[in-house]
Amino acid sequence: MHRSVLREDLHIRSRLFYSSSAKGRGLLQILIISSLHLVCLSSQQETRFVYESFLHPKNLYLDGSAKVLPDGQLQLTNTSASQIGHAFYKKPIQFSSSGPLTFSTHFVCALVPKQGHEGGHGLAFLLSSSIDFSHAQATRYVGTFNASTNGSHVLAVELDTIWNPEFNDVDNNHVGIDVNNPVSVGVASASYCSDKKRKNESMNLLSGKPIQKFFRIDQDFSLDSLQATGNAVSDHCIIWWSFSTNRGSLQPLDISRLLDILRLYRVPYLTAPHKKKLPPTMNIILLVCLGIVVLAVLAGVYFHRRKKYSEVSKTWEKEFDAHRFSYKFLYKATKGFSKDEFL
Repeated sequence: MHRSVLREDLHIRSRLFYSSSAKGRGLLQILIISSLHLVCLSSQQETRFVYESFLHPKNLYLDGSAKVLPDGQLQLTNTSASQIGHAFYKKPIQFSSSGPLTFSTHFVCALVPKQGHEGGHGLAFLLSSSIDFSHAQATRYVGTFNASTNGSHVLAVELDTIWNPEFNDVDNNHVGIDVNNPVSVGVASASYCSDKKRKNESMNLLSGKPIQKFFRIDQDFSLDSLQATGNAVSDHCIIWWSFSTNRGSLQPLDISRLLDILRLYRVPYLTAPHKKKLPPTMNIILLVCLGIVVLAVLAGVYFHRRKKYSEVSKTWEKEFDAHRFSYKFLYKATKGFSKDEFL
């Protein structure tokens, strides 16, 4: 019976980039590099691929809410509740039993919470012997496990944005490693190594530009990116993905090219926030209301002045036909009832 042996060394490194060409618009790119060492009883064949865009992708299988957006991003979930989205590299990858193998993967993704909400349950990257996840549950199980999952030969690296203490979570912003069940065997608050400050800096996974990764193994396996939401929701997208069974042949991430792609397609979290434009009908309504107010003010001034200078007839004047002078006439004749002007 073929089986897989997971070796003890799993290395995860992260790097943070800011681009001056973005001119302060805040494109945060998180590059996570993972090296996974394992042994499997089968023949070795090198596998390498890169997705600079997910338009017309080869060897990708999508299920659930996962779909490719018109701008080439791979969207795993949108901002609707209780969703599960998977994106599988469905071509099987085989491993050799002659020695440990190294797997390297780079990818850039974004977790964008719905405005006014806390965000979804996280995004994950995994290795799997199957693409059948019909048993998986959303919410805290991140579309991978369920309440009864145990010993299912799963290795998962999660970017978790919900605190579940029963799964050994340390907070609601952490990276965890799960083996065969959702209880993390290794967990740490999300952070990155700052080259400028030469120390680890905390990182907000729900800032709109984080990344996430999952692995699973058992002889032939499929690579999978997945994400799940519950009542807390987020828009989760993968922008760029590279993988290789040979670390030396892994295609590096071209930051300038990635920025060009994001600007070309006007990715929403690349541009700075801007005020919402009012619809044309609303502009017309506001202009009409403003015109009515102006006319009302002018009419009020007119009638006030007219009343001020108008004649007020008395009853006895009508009976005796007294000769009268208007207030306006007297006002002008005396130059505003000046002390030096008399009739």
